Amino acid sequence: MVAAFAVAGAGCAGADEPAATSTPTPISTATAPPPPATASPAGTVSGANAYIGSIAVDPGGGTVMLGTGLGLFRLKKGAKDAERVTGRLTTPNGIGPVSSNLVVRYAGPGDLLASGHPEGGSLPENLGLMRSRDAGNTWAPVVEVGESDYHILQVTGQDIVGVRADEAKIRVSDDGGRTFEERTPPGAPLDVAFDPADAKRMVVTTQQGVFSSGDDGGSWRERDTTPATQLAWGKTLYRADPGGAIKVSADGGATWKDAGTVGMEVNELAVDAGGALYASVAGGEVRRSTDGGAHWSRLVKLK
Repeated sequence: MVAAFAVAGAGCAGADEPAATSTPTPISTATAPPPPATASPAGTVSGANAYIGSIAVDPGGGTVMLGTGLGLFRLKKGAKDAERVTGRLTTPNGIGPVSSNLVVRYAGPGDLLASGHPEGGSLPENLGLMRSRDAGNTWAPVVEVGESDYHILQVTGQDIVGVRADEAKIRVSDDGGRTFEERTPPGAPLDVAFDPADAKRMVVTTQQGVFSSGDDGGSWRERDTTPATQLAWGKTLYRADPGGAIKVSADGGATWKDAGTVGMEVNELAVDAGGALYASVAGGEVRRSTDGGAHWSRLVKLK
């Protein structure tokens, strides 16, 4: 499920369609502070069985955030173990904890965005887009609370591309989510990503193969027939194919070269501001490559 800092991928990726507008949800003005978030060592849950469907790396401090079915995990730079974080979202109409199955992305240093579901309280089932500036401890609504659940998401600055659950349209925004337009890809997206340096350049993976667009999703061109599952676009574009093979493209998806292999199926692929790659695999493990995907080593394994 999408980072230069945002990461392509999902946790729970034609012709232009008419523009769709969305009204931002105001941040709560309540004066009482929310109850504190809780964090616990990864060993307190069965982390080894976690499906890690979302990886985001803070381009400022290097903190790695992991969205899993068992909750949101935070791996601080240099730490050996990740901690589970149960943050709290406060809206004008409800308050409660959020953690499991979040799709998390960094829009910039310390600016974490997410979509997902609550873990109780008075919050609606779908949380739209929400923001945290304290690594997931507390959250504030951005837009579409109660309306949307994004399973595929990439965010870089004010540029957003996403796909909502059970939908085949790609939604794009260049104003931080205040308004969206819809694009029609050649098939149902498995993942979608855009060039952080030029958001009009997009790539989508489908069961029919890999397609690229240079006009913000207005038209598409087939580039590969492989049903690649994950994308990550930083300074360079990467994809993970079935079985864990990593491919790299220096021309926005027009051509691809072999980069290496993770050795097993990749659930989520991410790239950080320095160009390091991250891949989640079965068993609650995240592997990291600092040489463009040629070699991989374990970064963390949830316990």
